[in-house]
Amino acid sequence: MVRWDEFEKISTSEWLKKINIDLKGKKLAEDYTYLVCEGLECSPFLTESDVPSAPPLLGPHTKPGVHIIADQPSAANHKAHSMLSYGAEALSFIIDESWDFNILFEGIYLDMIHVILKTEGDIDTVRKKVEDYTNKNYSKKNTNIFVISAEETKRTGIHLKYKHTVKERLQLLKSYLNEMPVNQNAGYLVITLDLKKDFLAQIAELRAIRKHLENYKTSHPEIKNEVLLISQIHPDAYNPEQIHPLIVSNYLIMSSFLGMSDFSFGISYDEDEEAARLCLNIQHIFNEESYLGDVSDPVAGSYIIEKLTEQMLTLMK
Repeated sequence: MVRWDEFEKISTSEWLKKINIDLKGKKLAEDYTYLVCEGLECSPFLTESDVPSAPPLLGPHTKPGVHIIADQPSAANHKAHSMLSYGAEALSFIIDESWDFNILFEGIYLDMIHVILKTEGDIDTVRKKVEDYTNKNYSKKNTNIFVISAEETKRTGIHLKYKHTVKERLQLLKSYLNEMPVNQNAGYLVITLDLKKDFLAQIAELRAIRKHLENYKTSHPEIKNEVLLISQIHPDAYNPEQIHPLIVSNYLIMSSFLGMSDFSFGISYDEDEEAARLCLNIQHIFNEESYLGDVSDPVAGSYIIEKLTEQMLTLMK
């Protein structure tokens, strides 16, 4: 049996020299660059000396979820039951203050799942209704319900959109955190991120965000808010006429798990139940068969991802 430490270690310059010999003058190894579509780049020929030593991140157990789209609480409840029967651990709804939670949550055990409510109405009214409902029905149990605003002007969280570049998203998050007041009412901060198609860069972006949050909370001990990092698939990430959405969804969701999101949401359940179910099954495979959600920082030691993570962190300083 050959052990890894029996191989002779070489420097980056030695490796590049060997590559250039193999290329026989057709091109230089130094000319090859991994170019992230968002403007970042790094050499694919990296060694341990090119990446500063960094401890692995302590990531969460990523929970598979489904975003429910419905006009009425009864329809949303029906869809939620369907997804829960397939093993969803988190549900997301877009609601307004008129929704009846007795209808929306009928038959749903809120002490066993996580729920994100994105409200288009008055957020304080919705929070009060949620509090009244849980006090009445779950007075002796813990529930995990997070109410955030779907409006851009409300400071209950931040949405890092697909249309923005990685650089823009990281700088938006930096500005948001620097201006964020300590929200004693909510007690949590929700960061929603639309997953990008660049697999390695997306993993690095999620890791950079998590590292920045760790550093931020260390330097701001007065901030007690729980931080939730939610990854979701945006329809602009794929063109169904060119490639099947589930093919794209597979590696988008994988980047969500490898980047250690708290929650991962696949294709939303609007009209196509089968697509939402299959996306949920993909997440179960990553969780139950690949154990990606059980490993802290599964890509730690990957030089190119570590290098991209370092570059993205620099953008947030």
